[in-house]
Amino acid sequence: MTRYRELLVRFLKFGVVGGSGVVVNLGLYAFLTRGLGLLDDLWTRNLAYAFSVEMSILTNFLFNDLWTFSDLRQQVPFRRRLLMFHGVSLVGFGINQGVFSTLNWMLDSGGLVFFGPVALPVVGTVNIDDLAAGCIGIGIAMFWNFFANLVWTWKGGERKERS
Repeated sequence: MTRYRELLVRFLKFGVVGGSGVVVNLGLYAFLTRGLGLLDDLWTRNLAYAFSVEMSILTNFLFNDLWTFSDLRQQVPFRRRLLMFHGVSLVGFGINQGVFSTLNWMLDSGGLVFFGPVALPVVGTVNIDDLAAGCIGIGIAMFWNFFANLVWTWKGGERKERS
């Protein structure tokens, strides 16, 4: 039973770190699309989203390495962990970006609406459906990222016994 509890605690930590990654990802995406005006077409939204995801991958690796998997980091050298995490995250990014792009295509074609225009304080009325699409993509990719990193990047989640 303790193994499942440890796995749950580790997953919750991964989720907290992932939450900070969502703030980095969607915050940077919102800045690029709303602040810098890259919201005009699907191509620029996808490019802005890809850049935002990359920045969140890097911050997520650092926080996961320092907190979520801190007891396992000595099993694999830092650079190798970073590359492995990035490889896992790129597959997760493919899942995330595929969901994001598909949902945005459906939103643009009029076949899907999550919230439509929403009145926000200070900002005014904006359509946040693309941000909702990003959250859905992130949520789906999270499960792949956690389990693949647990069994590959940090080598199965088990501490090596010292003799």
